[in-house]
Formats: sequence, structure tokens, C-alpha cells
Amino acid sequence: MNLPFSLFLALRYLKPKRTFLSIITLISVLGVMLGVTVLILVISVMTGFDRELRQKVIDFDAHILVSSEDVLRDWRTLKTKIDNTPGVVATAPYIQGPVIVEFQNRRLAPLMRGIDPQQEEKVIPLQKFIKYGKLDLEGESAVLGIELARKLQASIGDKITVYSPGNLGQMLDSIKKLENAKGEEEKKAIDELRDVILPKELTVTGVFDRALNSIRSKSTSRSKR
Repeated sequence: MNLPFSLFLALRYLKPKRTFLSIITLISVLGVMLGVTVLILVISVMTGFDRELRQKVIDFDAHILVSSEDVLRDWRTLKTKIDNTPGVVATAPYIQGPVIVEFQNRRLAPLMRGIDPQQEEKVIPLQKFIKYGKLDLEGESAVLGIELARKLQASIGDKITVYSPGNLGQMLDSIKKLENAKGEEEKKAIDELRDVILPKELTVTGVFDRALNSIRSKSTSRSKR
């Protein structure tokens, strides 16, 4: 029987004449098996890691973010339009900007996001990221990222002081009102200016961990008013 040369050569080494199974054959078969096994394991691990990373990124942010260079003053109308768009499951408004956070003479400049907890939970499952404390944003309270809390050495129940550079525009508006105000209007303008100038003191009610070292260290959240 005439066999193709490649098949003849393979059978020749698989069935040696002198021994039942040659060392070369054994090493070849085991080498291929080991290589395929390692490849399968590496692909499985990398696929799982990629899926886990994607899931954490998606879980902590909405699929679509709508923003503007200026403040979205008529955001309620925009929210209604987006809610009525086919395919949109839920929406949640938020305010975000840089602040200065101080605790026991330690100062950092993270991003603060003001949210409505009830609406935010419809978009982002915040509760699953809480590592210490609880997601309580009632009143003057805040939830810190785990790296921010570590650098400030702040824990649950501590009070942090927040300075907002975004209040500059409000400060100028209040000063203009004060210049032209009289009587009750002057008193009201002074109260508004005091609220703008004075820093906010917030109580830490929780610490969250999104398990992403590159971006978790600059986060803090508080209830939006």
C-alpha cells in the first residue's frame, strides 16, 4: 500500500520497530499537550480579567454621558427628552468639579460629584462598591474613594472641609447684589455671600472602592442639592 510521505513518516515514528513507544514520540506528544494546555489556561485567565475590568468600568459609569462646556441650567427639560428616547432605561443628573479637601492639615484636590442617590442607583449600582460604612448622603455628608480616604487618613464619622473654586462666579454675583442692596435685600445678599465664601464641612459616611488604581484615588461623592 502506497502512503503519502508525511503519513508514512508519522506512522514510522509513532510505531518504532525496536521499542513499543520511543522517547522522541513521548516527548513530542507531551510537548504538544503541555503547550495547548498552557495556551488554553492563559487565554481563559486573560479573557476573565478583561471581562472583569470591562464590567467594573461599565458598572461605575453610565453607558452615555451628556455634558456641556457650561452649566446645563435647563437640565430637567433635557432629562425628560432623554428619558423619552427609545432604548434609554434610566437617567441620573449630577454635578462634578474639582475641589480642595482638608482633613487634619492634610489637603488634596480631588474631583467631587454631587448626585441624587435615588436616581443614581437606577444607573449605577453604587451600593456594591461601598467597602466601609454605608451609602448615606443625607444632609451634609460625603462618600470618599478608598485611596482618597487613605491619603487623608479619614475614616467613617470624620468631618472633612471642602473648598470649591467653582464658587467664584457666585461670589462675584453676590458682591454685585450687595453693592446695590438696601435693608432686607442687603441682609439677604450678605447671607448668600457668607454661604458662598465659607467652606462646607461634610461628614464621611462611607468609603467606596472601584478596584481601579488609576482613577479611584481622585473621587468623592456627596448628595446634590
